[in-house]
This record gives sequence, C-alpha cells and structure tokens, in this order.
Amino acid sequence: MRVLYLIDGLGAGGAQRQLVTLVRGLDRETVEPEVALYHPRHHFVPELERSAVPVHQLGVSGGRDPRVLVRLRRVILGGDFDVVHTYLTRPGILARLATIHLDRPRVVVSERSVSLGESRLVLALERIMAGRADAMIANADVVKEHVESLVPGWRGRIDVIPNGLDWTKATAEEERAAKQFRADHLSSPAQLLIGVIARVAEPKNPLLLLEALAGLPGGVRERIKVVWVGACRDKAFGESVEARRSVLDLESTIEFLDPVRDVKSIYLAVDGEVLPSSWEGFPNAVLEALGAARPVIATNVGDTARLVKAGKTGWLVEPEDPYALSGAIQSFVSAGAGERERLGRVGLELVRSEYSAARLVERTVQVYRRVLG
Repeated sequence: MRVLYLIDGLGAGGAQRQLVTLVRGLDRETVEPEVALYHPRHHFVPELERSAVPVHQLGVSGGRDPRVLVRLRRVILGGDFDVVHTYLTRPGILARLATIHLDRPRVVVSERSVSLGESRLVLALERIMAGRADAMIANADVVKEHVESLVPGWRGRIDVIPNGLDWTKATAEEERAAKQFRADHLSSPAQLLIGVIARVAEPKNPLLLLEALAGLPGGVRERIKVVWVGACRDKAFGESVEARRSVLDLESTIEFLDPVRDVKSIYLAVDGEVLPSSWEGFPNAVLEALGAARPVIATNVGDTARLVKAGKTGWLVEPEDPYALSGAIQSFVSAGAGERERLGRVGLELVRSEYSAARLVERTVQVYRRVLG
C-alpha cells in the first residue's frame, strides 16, 4: 500500500519524532511511504532522506496559505495513495479538505495532545469533518477521552497506539559524545548528571523543577547537575524561567541548553531523567530515557504511569508538588549506582517488550488494513 504522511513541519518535537520512527520502521515491501509538510522546519528531514523517503514541501508560510491545500491535493491525485495519515489537528483538517469528492485515499488522523478545544474554529471544523476520516489514532488514553468528550462523532472510533522507540546499540561515536557531554557539564566526576529533554514551555513545567531543586538540602544539591535541553518558543515565559532561576540562586545547579540533533548521546550521558510536566500524553522523553536504560523521575500525568513504575523503573510523583519532586530527587541521589542501574535495566526491558518501533509499526499497519477493508 502507498501511504502519504502529512504534518505541519519536521522540527524537533515528539509528534515529528514518532512520524519519523514509524516511517523508517515500515517494511517497504508492505508500505511505500512519502511525507508532506508545509512549514520550513526540517530537523528530522535528513533521517528521512537517509531512508530514501520522498519529502514534499507544500509551502513555507503555514497551512492557512491556500496554495498548500492546492499543492496537497495535487500530490494526492498524482501519487495514487491508498492512505493519507496525518499528524496533529490542522494537518488532519487539511487532508480531509484535500480529499473531498475522492473515493481514495482513506484518511487516518492522529491526535497527540489535548489542545483540540483551544480554537473554536478548529473544534467546529473537527466536529463537522469527523465523519470524513476513516480512523483516528491517539497515542494516549487521556487524548482519546479528551477528543471523545469534545467531538461526539469520534466516540468509539479511536485507536490508542502508544509511541514506539527505535533504539539501537550506541555507537563508539555516540559513546564518545556522551563522555564529552559529561565532562563539559560536571564540575566533579562524583556529581550525578540529571537530564531534561523537553521544550521550555508551560506544560513541561520548568518552574516546578526550579522550586524542587531549591528545596533540596545543600549537600544533595551539590551532588547533582541538571541540564535542560530544548527549545523555548515563548520568549516571555523563557525570561520568567530565567528570572526565577536567578532568584533561587540555581545558576550552578541547572543549565538550559539549546536543542540538539543527537539527543541519544545526551540520554547516554546522564545518570537519570526528570520530567516535571503538568500535562503529557505518552511522553517520548520518558520512553527514550528508559530506552537508554536510565531511570526516570516524572509527574503522574497522562499515560506516564505506563512507563514510570515506582521501585521498578523510577519515581512517580503527583503533579504541581515541588516537595514530592524534591523528595524523589533525593531518593534518586541516595539510591546508589547499583540501584539506579537496576531501574534502568527494567525500564529498557519494558520498552523492548511493549514499546518498540516494531510494535508501533505493527499496530499502525493493522489500522490501515482495517480501513482499506
């Protein structure tokens, strides 16, 4: 079958990572993939190019440009596609508009957040067009429940397919990069390095982490260094985070870094991962940390509890509770290297058995086969 994947752009984000993981994992004798996008965000494009996946650039100024819809329809008509699979809300609407009056392809849409109700116009369009899609894939139960509560037309029609991870054994180059990253960011070999791989944004809740770090006993704080790696698209919010870090005198405890292409080396470099989010669906950052055999400290939001299990893969705390998060960080530090390694191994086995790229591909292709009859 021929499948066209549509997304707004291929910047460094969770939905983008999952699209690329799925596309690269497909058996080309079963599925011939192509990808279309309409924002000039190309972080993951080189990975698709290395996998010889055709990429269509429909525009550079966003989905509201009417030429994007015209170009998308042209690609669909010329590509003889069986399925158009979209990622995120607006690409899903565009695909349904572009396939009006066409018997083929079938349309599969993916939702990955609870932002659907934030725009009245987008919500109204989704309610009108729910019946024009053949299936929806959500990556978490919380996303499915949210969509069904807002759009009656989707009730009973949503498949939940968790994220998948394609994590190969570290190369010698990745190991060297990880070693160098530790050397660059630790003032002492005795320190523990804790990573956060996430956007600097309100849902990821960096302010909660700052409060938790400020609440650590001085001796514990001296034993750790936290590196937060991710983009900040909200300048005002980023400035508020920096101001709070300064007020709490945490400049030497936590460092904010720009996003990088080689996140695997960072996961390999750290001793553990923390994710203090106030909202998540199925968090890629946790999945990737466990795939690197690193234990995780996370807030109990969305489907995070599927991955972070107390005493097995890490520490799970209630959201918006800096004292609980501070306590979990202290437990991480006092656990000892052997215990942290044990938690990491259990997490890796969980990812391999339940959340591999192969499982993601298998579950998704089953949806394609069903909608094609």
